[in-house]
Amino acid sequence: MSYKTRFLGSRSIAGSFKKFALPALVSAVVALVAGGVYAVNATPAKVTVCAAKSNGAMRYSASGGCKRAKETKLVLGQQGPAGPAGPVGPAGATGPAGATGAAGSMTTQSFFEITTSSYTLALTDAGKFLFSRSSPTIIVPTNASVAFPLGTRIDVGQLGATSSNIIFVNPSAGVTINDQALNNAGSAVSQTFDRGAFQIGVLVKVGTNEWLFLRSPDENSSST
Repeated sequence: MSYKTRFLGSRSIAGSFKKFALPALVSAVVALVAGGVYAVNATPAKVTVCAAKSNGAMRYSASGGCKRAKETKLVLGQQGPAGPAGPVGPAGATGPAGATGAAGSMTTQSFFEITTSSYTLALTDAGKFLFSRSSPTIIVPTNASVAFPLGTRIDVGQLGATSSNIIFVNPSAGVTINDQALNNAGSAVSQTFDRGAFQIGVLVKVGTNEWLFLRSPDENSSST
C-alpha cells in the first residue's frame, strides 16, 4: 500500500468518524443528560443541542445556535413552566388548651332599707332594691323634680312579717303609674302589694312622667 493510499485511507477514516462517530457521541451525551447523568465539571445551566431534520443526528452547539433550515434546536436543562399545585395536606392536630384566666368580679345589686313612713325616690335609687319591714309610702316624683333616665328600674320588696306591713306606691301630681287602680269614685289610689309578707314589685320609667309598676297577678291590690 502506497503512502498516498494510506493517507487517503486516514482521511476516509477521519471523515467517517466525523460523519458517524461524532453524532453518535453527541447522542450518547444527550442521552446521558436526558437520563439524569450530569458531569461533575459541567458549569452551564443549560446546553444547546441541534438535531438534524433529515436523520435526527444531534450535535452540541457551543454558540447556542442551529441551522434553522436543516436542524431543530433543543435546549437541555431549561426550566419548564411550574406544574399545578398538589393537593392540600391534612390539617394539623389541635394544640393544647390555654391556661384558665382569672375569675372576674360579680357586680351585686345595691339595696336600701326604708325605715321612714314616707320616702320619695331619689336619683341614687336607680337600679337599687328598696325594701321595708314596716308600712311606708313610696312617692314617685315628677321628672322636673328628679330626672330619672328612661328605662330606669327600681325593685321594691315588702319584707314585713304581718299583714299590716304593706308598702304603698304613690305618684306625685302629674305622674302616671300605668295600670293604676281606681277607687269606687274613679279616683287614682295608692299602688300596693297584697296583704302578705315577702312580696316584690318593679318600677320602670317608660316616659317623661310615666312609670310601670309590675307585679304578679296575685299581688295586684289597691287601697280604698
